[in-house]
Amino acid sequence: MKTTIEQGSNILWVDFLANAKRLADRQEQQRLVSNARRSHITHLVVDAKIPYGHATYPSQVAPHVGNWSDGRHAAWEGRDYLGELLETAHSAGLKVIANVNVFAEGTRRSRDGTAYDNKDWQVVYVRPASGDKPLDYVPAERYTEDSLFVNPIHEEVRAHQLAVLRELATGYELDGITLDRCRYPDIYGDFSELSRTQFERFMDCKVERWPDDIFTAEDEGGGRIKHGKLFQAWIEWRARNIKSFVREAKTLVKSLKPELLFCIYVGSWYPVYYQEGVNWASTTYRPQLDWTSPQYHEAGYADELDFLMTGCYYRDVYKQEAVDRGNAAWISVQGGIEQSLEALNGQIPLFASLFLNDYQDHPDQFAKAVRLCRGQSHGVMLFDVCYVEKYRWWDLLPTLLE
Repeated sequence: MKTTIEQGSNILWVDFLANAKRLADRQEQQRLVSNARRSHITHLVVDAKIPYGHATYPSQVAPHVGNWSDGRHAAWEGRDYLGELLETAHSAGLKVIANVNVFAEGTRRSRDGTAYDNKDWQVVYVRPASGDKPLDYVPAERYTEDSLFVNPIHEEVRAHQLAVLRELATGYELDGITLDRCRYPDIYGDFSELSRTQFERFMDCKVERWPDDIFTAEDEGGGRIKHGKLFQAWIEWRARNIKSFVREAKTLVKSLKPELLFCIYVGSWYPVYYQEGVNWASTTYRPQLDWTSPQYHEAGYADELDFLMTGCYYRDVYKQEAVDRGNAAWISVQGGIEQSLEALNGQIPLFASLFLNDYQDHPDQFAKAVRLCRGQSHGVMLFDVCYVEKYRWWDLLPTLLE
C-alpha cells in the first residue's frame, strides 16, 4: 500500500549528533518547532537510531545514547529524544518521520556499539595487493571508517534492524519511517566468507580467483580498481541484497501501520552509487553503464517506497556552473535532480535534498538551490537544522518555502 505525501512538502532533518546538546533543553525544542512552523516546514526527520547503532529512545534491542561509555550524551540519560520531539512537533501541527541508520552499528573512536559485541556481524574489507603490499582482509573495527558497518546479508543483522523498526512502528504515533545507511560502506566491503559463499550460491559456481575475479588494484597505491570478469555480477548481487532487505522492512512496517510513510535517503550520484551496493532506481529504469549487468535493473528498489530523498549535495546549482568549474554536469543540484528523476522514471515522488553546509556565506546560492528543488521535484529536504541555526537562516526560510 502506497501512502502519499503532499506535493510541496518541506522536510527538515534534525540530526541527533549535531543537535543533541542544544535540544536537551526543552525550551530549545519548542523554539525549533516554532521556527519550523513559521518557516513552512511540514515534516521533521528525527533520528531514532544514529550511525553508531545507538537508539535515541528507550529500546529493548539497541543501546541508548545516554549510556555512551565516555558520557558524551549524559544529558539524554533516561530520556527519549524521539518521543520528546515527536510530542513537541505534533503539538504544533508538524509531522515526524523517524530516521533509522541501518547497517552501521558502532564507532571506532570510543569502541561503543553492538558490532563490538557481535564481531561476526562486522563487514570485512578487502585491501587488494598493491606494489609490495600483500592482499589483506580487515574487519570493520580495524578499518579507516569510524562507523562500524555490518554485513547486510547476515541474518542476525537483519533481524536486529527489523526489531528496531518494529519498536518504532508499534511504540510511537509516527507519520513515517526513513532508512539511512541502508547500504554497504564502499566498494571494498564486504568480502567475508559469508559473502563469498552466498555470492557463489547466486552464481551457481565457485569463484576461482577470490577476490581478483571481482576486482584488483589498478594503481600501486590501491586507490583505483580494475574490474574482474565477475564484477558486474557482484555489483548486481550486492544491490539485490539491499533490495531484499528494503522489501522486508517495508513489508514489516506496512503490516504494522499501513498509513506510515516509508522512504529512504540516498545520494543522488547514481553513476557511482553502485560502490555502496545500492540501486535506488525503479525497476523500469535500465541504465547502460560499464558496471551494469543485463539484469541490474531488477535490483532497483524505488518501487518499494512511498518517496525517495536524494542528496543533491553540491555547491553548484545549475549544470553550467559545474561544467564551468571543470566538473561533469551531473555534479550539480540541477544535474542531481535530473539524474534522480530519470532513475525513478515517474514511479514515486522525489524530494531533492540539500546539504546546507555547501552554502556557508552564500545565502543567495542557497536560495537558488531551494527554489530549484521545489520547482523541479516533489518538495525539498534540508540537511540539517544545525546549519540553519549556525548561519542564522531562520529568517530566510519563510519566503523560500512558502
